[in-house]
Amino acid sequence: MLLGNSNGEQLESGVGGLNVSDGSGGDGGVQLKKGPWTAAEDAILTEYVRKHGEGNWNAVQRNTGLARCGKSCRLRWANHLRPNLKKGAFSPEEERLIVELHAQLGNKWARMAAQTMKSRITGTQE
Repeated sequence: MLLGNSNGEQLESGVGGLNVSDGSGGDGGVQLKKGPWTAAEDAILTEYVRKHGEGNWNAVQRNTGLARCGKSCRLRWANHLRPNLKKGAFSPEEERLIVELHAQLGNKWARMAAQTMKSRITGTQE
């Protein structure tokens, strides 16, 4: 079933989410899947990153047949599948460090994250 959206794109509803073709031709005519990721897709992405490492996310689709764009793969890996991803509440030490860095750097969250990683690696705080 084809549907139209406000941008004039044609959307085709598919099993497990929407498949979208933006008409740009940049994806070689592959219908990109939108919507929730399946366990099978997660396994494909995890195995690909295990073999090839993080990096050229657009190559994931070409090399695995996964019908997801590179950005979607990168975000899924970074926010859900990465093995060292820590979810949950901050420890008191982490909270103290965030408050200190915010006092020093303001709302420069990327710089704060870099400082946090640097202090974890070296065991010191600058």
